[in-house]
Amino acid sequence: MDLSRIEQLVDLVTRSSIAELDLTQDGTRIRILKRASTDASAVPAQSTNRVKVEAPTLNHQESPAPAAAADIVVPAPMHGIFYRAAAPEEPPLVEVGARIEAGQKICIIEAMKTFIDIAAEAPGVVLAVLAENGEEIAAGQALFRIGPVSSS
Repeated sequence: MDLSRIEQLVDLVTRSSIAELDLTQDGTRIRILKRASTDASAVPAQSTNRVKVEAPTLNHQESPAPAAAADIVVPAPMHGIFYRAAAPEEPPLVEVGARIEAGQKICIIEAMKTFIDIAAEAPGVVLAVLAENGEEIAAGQALFRIGPVSSS
């Protein structure tokens, strides 16, 4: 996993309500923890994330970029295989830049040979797809980053 991917993960955790992200890919384990503050308005803006990367040659700690508080991160509700489309020959259910509605199907997770539709909980615009099609995902892993719908 490269440095830019780790920075994206730190940014993802910073922007979301996720308290912890633990990801293993190609023998590299990354664990990002976000400490909860008691009163966010009384604390100066600074990073409270810890990044721990476990790999033979990779150890990195990074401060994230400022976060957009309105972005929503859609986590995986369960462990399984992530699919962007309803069938192999069909286009993805959503693309980056697409406007989505609450209740709209945005991906499918296969768990124990059962296909589960995952729907958006709120309307918005897809800012990022954070998992690869056909990739094994863990419960709680970030799948999408959704931004607010602009009023323009």
